[in-house]
Amino acid sequence: MNQLFLASCFTTLVFMPIAKGGINGTYEVRGTENDNGDRYKFTGTVKVSKFKAGSYSLTFNDGERASSSFKFNFSTPLKETTSPQTVNCYSSRGTGTATFRFVNGHYKLEFTYKAKGANVRGSGTGIK
Repeated sequence: MNQLFLASCFTTLVFMPIAKGGINGTYEVRGTENDNGDRYKFTGTVKVSKFKAGSYSLTFNDGERASSSFKFNFSTPLKETTSPQTVNCYSSRGTGTATFRFVNGHYKLEFTYKAKGANVRGSGTGIK
């Protein structure tokens, strides 16, 4: 009977992150972008879906409150795990890297990106 109880406790702890929604979902993000030497702060959301794709919508604090949004794909699908994982991402507009970590009951995201054909780079962090 004790083994059944211990197995039940272990199973609950292992699958607890999945019960909280898992790695897919919406991350509230913030960061900075360097556009030809000019630096802008941004806030927005990154949405991850089906472990292999996502989209972002950012609003920049550049005096005009410009916004940008587009879709991207991961080079390898994400896994439903609490171990840190880093994936490359790409779209027709650029490339990037995203690292997902499960910390204190939440998924956290750190990302960088670089535009194709332009001197634009950015980085940010987020939490789900």
